[in-house]
Amino acid sequence: MQPSPVVIHKALMALATITGLTFITACNAALVTDPAAKNYVPTPGSTVTVPQRIEVPGGQTRIFFQRGEIVKKASGLNLYKANCNFEINTLAETPRYIETGTYTVTRTTRQEREVVLFKPQQYASLAINGMVSKGDDGPGMYFEEVRMTLRADQQSDIRELACRGVMTDPGWVEPPTLAEIREALGKHASIKVPEEK
Repeated sequence: MQPSPVVIHKALMALATITGLTFITACNAALVTDPAAKNYVPTPGSTVTVPQRIEVPGGQTRIFFQRGEIVKKASGLNLYKANCNFEINTLAETPRYIETGTYTVTRTTRQEREVVLFKPQQYASLAINGMVSKGDDGPGMYFEEVRMTLRADQQSDIRELACRGVMTDPGWVEPPTLAEIREALGKHASIKVPEEK
């Protein structure tokens, strides 16, 4: 039995409405200009100031920050808290440095990313409302990442500052707020955005 043309028309209209709302929501998120709003992301023209030289360990191109502390490897991050990292261009066996100075944000991108966990999560109980999980992986966990391309006035190897919101279920991801970015960086870097007076 084939669906009637009326059913097909209603289904297409519903799909068009959902697609339109998704597009409008995405556009609205991109137009947030209040730095205190939860979907605001630093815009080009923002500046990132590094008050003290930061060491990037040999064999790495990134150095991470969370709760105002330096975290040398991504494996040391709590993925349920916002975090950031600086990335440099050159991989070397010896330590490299992010020099003191002010860097200008030239481009900002947002991307939702799935978290790949190499060690399975362990739970005290898999029983939910009398139902027991059969080991199905289910949907993955995600975070939203904001990547800010940086330009230095002086000679520098710095490429970008990337910050991630908390890891959560699909459909609940949000970029880190400006306050969360500042908390993650702590005294190691500060960020100033044009929209703040």
